[in-house]
Amino acid sequence: MRTRILTKVLAVGVISALAAGCGGGEPPSNDSGTSSNDGLSSKVRLEDDSQPAGTPKSGGRLRIMIRLDANELDPHRMSETSAFVINEQIYESLVQSYRGEIKPAIAESWEQSADGLTVTFKLRDNAVFHSGRKLTAADVKYSIERIKDPATRAPRARSYEGITSVAAPDERTVEMKLAKPNAAILTLLSTAASSVVDKTVVEAGGLNGAVDGGSGPFKMASRVTGQAVKLDKHDKYWEQGVPYLDGMDFTFNPDDNARAAAVRSGTVDFLWRPAPEFIDALKRDEKLKWYGGSGSLSLHVRLNTSKAPYDNVKVRQAIYLALDRQEILNVGNSGFGTALNSGYLPPDRFGAVKEPIYGKADVEKAKALLAEAGFPNGFEAKLMVIATSAFQVRSAEVEQQQLAKIGIKVTIESVESTIADTKTKSADFDMYQSGFGLTYDPDERFTASFLKGGGLNYGNWSDEEYEKLIVQARSEMDKDKRSALYQQAEKILAERGPVAMTFLNADFDVVQKDVMGYQGDATPTYRFYRHIWLDR
Repeated sequence: MRTRILTKVLAVGVISALAAGCGGGEPPSNDSGTSSNDGLSSKVRLEDDSQPAGTPKSGGRLRIMIRLDANELDPHRMSETSAFVINEQIYESLVQSYRGEIKPAIAESWEQSADGLTVTFKLRDNAVFHSGRKLTAADVKYSIERIKDPATRAPRARSYEGITSVAAPDERTVEMKLAKPNAAILTLLSTAASSVVDKTVVEAGGLNGAVDGGSGPFKMASRVTGQAVKLDKHDKYWEQGVPYLDGMDFTFNPDDNARAAAVRSGTVDFLWRPAPEFIDALKRDEKLKWYGGSGSLSLHVRLNTSKAPYDNVKVRQAIYLALDRQEILNVGNSGFGTALNSGYLPPDRFGAVKEPIYGKADVEKAKALLAEAGFPNGFEAKLMVIATSAFQVRSAEVEQQQLAKIGIKVTIESVESTIADTKTKSADFDMYQSGFGLTYDPDERFTASFLKGGGLNYGNWSDEEYEKLIVQARSEMDKDKRSALYQQAEKILAERGPVAMTFLNADFDVVQKDVMGYQGDATPTYRFYRHIWLDR
């Protein structure tokens, strides 16, 4: 007996509460009869994104400005949010997720066996790589095996460890075997990290240059690292009539003032996530439209548990108790967002701890814990932060002041993003002010960032009880039971893990009035950009 997976269906255990996110307007109808919104915070205002009557216009190039370029554009190796923004235009995966709903992409349909151990995908016959080569099942097999190969150094490789084999019995059929039923498998395979790549391009020079190995709606036209990425329309894209745009031109500028000025002057069409101090002014500009309110970036202070004194749980707990997360949010992000007083997940998301574990800073209890750990007078520490991220620098400065109250003398170490990347991967840091984007399903983040051997587990923290819960949750098909497992894991993470979560930001995008078709998704995903068009 086999169970047919229809083209519009919610994956079991997919992140709830992300559906109506930052899109503005009403979400598209869901004709499968299932709802993908279990409780998104209603306290945010969403811009109406109603469109003029008539068919979207084709043509024109969308000018998008982002703060920083990505250091790594190989979709299997990337970790920076800007890489996801760019790559979700270039690459495609077997399936795609929109507001929590799993939809066809390279696979036009799929079936799952009754025991949950085999997923069979039927590929569409008109998917073509940008090289002009037809995409086949052999490419899917190659891509998944490449992600799992330790030599690739894929940050999320551990999320794929339950895939025991991938077979391609014919050009259009992919048969995937699982060690155990996996509640997260479809959402995992919908991510840009699961992109199907062109083997010929990989072997000719890799995927971090000026040539891509994708099959998505746009293809790489040119790239000047740190300055610009130009994408052209892929004329052989499988979805008829899409994309509407002739291309996208990405530019990068770390100067918050310059980015805000660029969209106000009309130099750019789309300002991706302006600095928080400019949001109110940009909202009032009648020449512009704004979208947003829901957050997708979870900020934290990472402690290097591979070295003393951060390997001491009492030291970590003292630091966590000394922080006032609301103050960090107010100063660091102008109050836009939600203080994270428990684990990684904000309280309105699937699997989150609902009640706060931390609140106002408890300086006396933090001092007592430091004394018990052998540091009655505190100690000196370095807090690394990316210099061009102004709101994270502000956050680090508040954290510096708060930790001083318990005797920890923090020196802020401002570095370039490339240096931060090198130092974190080699565990050459004390503390790191950083952030994690929320993921489609909690398993992807928890596995990559907090399990032993996870590619984003800087300092390689490990906890047997935590790992057992995460692995168990991955195979738990009952949504309520799975949520309860994540809540237990989140409590462990908050109380003895390697990170002090601080706040979830509030994301906003600002566009010119004639930019149409914006239907955002706080999951987050950026694949909806293919449906953007210009009313010119």
